[in-house]
Amino acid sequence: MKDEKNKILILIDGSEELENSLTIVTETNLLKYDQIVLFFVLNPFNPVTKGQETEVLYNDFVHDHGRRLASLYIEKLESIVYEKNPNIRITNNLVNSYENINSRLGLDDIDLAIYSVKFSNKLDYIFNKSKNIKYLIETAKNLIIFPYDFSHDSSLKNNLLVIYSDDCAGIDFNYLSHSFNLDKITFLYDGKSKTLVENFMDEIPEKTHLFESLEINSNIFNNLNLLNEDYNLILSRQSKRKLNLWENFSKDSNFNFFVKKIPLFFTNNF
Repeated sequence: MKDEKNKILILIDGSEELENSLTIVTETNLLKYDQIVLFFVLNPFNPVTKGQETEVLYNDFVHDHGRRLASLYIEKLESIVYEKNPNIRITNNLVNSYENINSRLGLDDIDLAIYSVKFSNKLDYIFNKSKNIKYLIETAKNLIIFPYDFSHDSSLKNNLLVIYSDDCAGIDFNYLSHSFNLDKITFLYDGKSKTLVENFMDEIPEKTHLFESLEINSNIFNNLNLLNEDYNLILSRQSKRKLNLWENFSKDSNFNFFVKKIPLFFTNNF
């Protein structure tokens, strides 16, 4: 990663669900970036995604009609971004499967991948959404997933929540400063780790942000809701460990944080 550049990859497929990511990126102050890669993933089987206006985007990669509509859709998004920021650099990739993401990220020039998710209930999340989410978590070095109805208040400051563990010793604070407009970092800890997290914060060499700690207990979601009144929250989660199906039903699952409208930032920089 070069200090003078910050390139983000935004996944799109012609749907409002994924286009939501681009809206959040361009209309909020959460992220720092000067280059955008629009990564359009075609579904080769189902002609269900809308392109321009009322046209149906036939997502079959082998059909020129589908590719043409996808290209028109990308051009529309690019023009929207340029109207807001004429100095931004935008490139795009048009591919036929999520597996192509691995090849693109393998170039190692992307600082952050971005994805938006929308679901109606927990079963919808577990069985219809989590497959793509798990693939992205395992593929991207750094990934942020926005709940579809995430609400950002530009009058509020931005607060990154980090679940404290021994791995926190490897936090790349330079990367966080490079990629996010952060005002505060809050470490979430269990009761047994209170002294450890306090010592950890004391030993952080360059305190470029405000640091605080918050205990994980039965009131954690209520406390997060209160914190959300003063800050735009982002929760950081390590992407090293894979969750199984049962863990996705637990009270601290990704689903529950999405319900609270908190974006999840998965990283290997810890």
